[in-house]
Amino acid sequence: MSDKTDFLNALRPFSLIVALATCGLGISLAMRDGFHHPTLAALIIITGLLLQAGVNLINDHRDLIERRLPFSRQRAIRRNTRIGWLAIILATLVGFYFVSIRGWPLLLLGLLGVLGAWGYTGGKINYKARGLGIPLVFLLMGLLLVGGAYYTISGTYHWHVLWLSVPFSLLSALLLLSNELRDYEQDRAAGIQTLTVRLGYNSGVKLYFTLVISLYLFSALLYLADLLPGLLCLVLSAPALIAPLKLLRKPWPERTRLTPLTGRHYAIYSGIFLATIWFSLP
Repeated sequence: MSDKTDFLNALRPFSLIVALATCGLGISLAMRDGFHHPTLAALIIITGLLLQAGVNLINDHRDLIERRLPFSRQRAIRRNTRIGWLAIILATLVGFYFVSIRGWPLLLLGLLGVLGAWGYTGGKINYKARGLGIPLVFLLMGLLLVGGAYYTISGTYHWHVLWLSVPFSLLSALLLLSNELRDYEQDRAAGIQTLTVRLGYNSGVKLYFTLVISLYLFSALLYLADLLPGLLCLVLSAPALIAPLKLLRKPWPERTRLTPLTGRHYAIYSGIFLATIWFSLP
C-alpha cells in the first residue's frame, strides 16, 4: 500500500475536482447571466485549485501531534505542509487582486476561505476533530466557492446561484464523509473525533446514503423550479455510485478505494450538471 505522505498521495488529485467544479459552476452561471470575463475566469480556476491543493497538503500536519510516525513520514508531512501553505499564500495574493476590483464582500469571503483551510486541522480550532468537518465543508467547498466565483465575475449575487450550488455542497460533503468512513478505524484508534467516529460507522453509512438521496432529490426540485435546464441526463451519473456503495460494507483495507470512487462520482455528476448549464448558454 502506498504511503499517504507521498506528495502525490497527499495532494489527493481526485479531490481537485471540487475546485474545478465549484469554480466552474460559478463562472458558468455568470456567463449564462451575461457576464463574460475569460481572464478573470482563468484566474478563478487557478486560485481555486491552489486553495484546494493547499488544504489537501496541510491536511496531515495534525498527525505529527496525534500519531507516532517514523522520521521519514514526519519529514514528508512537513514538506507537504510547507508546499501547501505556499499554495494558499499564492491563492491569497491573487485573491487580493479580486478584492481590488470587487470590494470588501469578496474580502470577507476570502477570509472565511483561508480561515476554513487553516482551521480544518490547524491550531486549536481543528474542526475536523470536533466533528464539524462535513457541515463546514458543505458551506466552504460548495456555497462559498460557487458564490465567490460568481461574484468575482459579475460583481453581483442572486438567489438562484445559492440554490444551484447546493448539489455541489452535498457532493463535497459526501466526498469528505467517504474519507472519514475509509479512515474510521485509524481515526478512532488515534482518538481523532471526526463526525463518523462520534456517530459510529453504521450511522456514517446511513449519512452517506442520506447525502446521495438528498443530492438527487434536490436536483429534481431544481428542475421542477425551472432553475436547472435538464434532469434526465443526471441519471447517467447513478451507475458511478454502485462501486462506492458496495465498498461501504467492506472491512478495511478493502475500503481504501471508497474516497477515489466517490470522487469519480463527483466528477461525473458535476460534469453532467455543468453540461446542462452550458447547453442553456445564449
